[in-house]
Amino acid sequence: METKFLFLSGLLVILFSQTFGRPSPDAQQYQESCDRQNITFQEGESLKYSVYYNWTAVWIKAGVATFDIASAEVDGKTAYHFIGKGRTSYSYDWVYKVRDTYESFVDPETMKPLYFLRDIQEGGYKQRNKYAFDHLNEQGTIEYRYVKDKLKKENEPMNITRCTQDVISAVYNMRCVDHTQMEVGETVPIEMVLDGKIYDVHLRFIGLDTLNTDLGTFRCAKFSPLLLEGDYFSGGEEMIIWATDDENRLPIMIESPIVVGHIKAYLTDFSGLRHDLSSKL
Repeated sequence: METKFLFLSGLLVILFSQTFGRPSPDAQQYQESCDRQNITFQEGESLKYSVYYNWTAVWIKAGVATFDIASAEVDGKTAYHFIGKGRTSYSYDWVYKVRDTYESFVDPETMKPLYFLRDIQEGGYKQRNKYAFDHLNEQGTIEYRYVKDKLKKENEPMNITRCTQDVISAVYNMRCVDHTQMEVGETVPIEMVLDGKIYDVHLRFIGLDTLNTDLGTFRCAKFSPLLLEGDYFSGGEEMIIWATDDENRLPIMIESPIVVGHIKAYLTDFSGLRHDLSSKL
């Protein structure tokens, strides 16, 4: 099954396609210490982004994305419920209509996923997935539903490691990394599963910067994720993420070239932060 343009997951961290990523040089160390402690965000946090597309020097508002944190009970245990939604603007729907929803249920003690749900509608393509993770036995049970092609694969197991993330849990997992303890150029590896395949990717710390936005001026930490080659991205580390240089590590802006043009995403609204925005100047 061909992997299509993943509007939402590609926006904030990594865009996947059929090509495997390069293993990170820190992969073995990551396997030994991939549990995360969350002191960064909390239940009730809500983020909203505007997504713009540029071609021939004209910036067009192409869509919006929202990321919310709720709580849920999974197998009798309280879990984080991460909800990501992405859609194209109504005026842009005639070009390429997107209505994506991603949900991840995560163990708050380890920041590892328990369940992952995906419901995407992009152009004429539709797909629904459900993943069930069992990190203790290092095996995940994955249920696929490909709506467009009427193909169903249910309860199909695949091997994972104790560090495997889904694309939404990975976003929040990376926010738990303390960049103040990193050297410029250092990478944080992360292992993700998508469409029944495991991808080894990483996030590189570039350094500190100051960013002016409609929400104000912020001290930021800059990161570059490894992108995998696909229909829209050429691969490599050309995407740049600006995150607040404070305890929230809040993604403020994302910018990346694509095969034709550029995209940018700006944080336009937020609420429910765990910490004060001390990085705001």
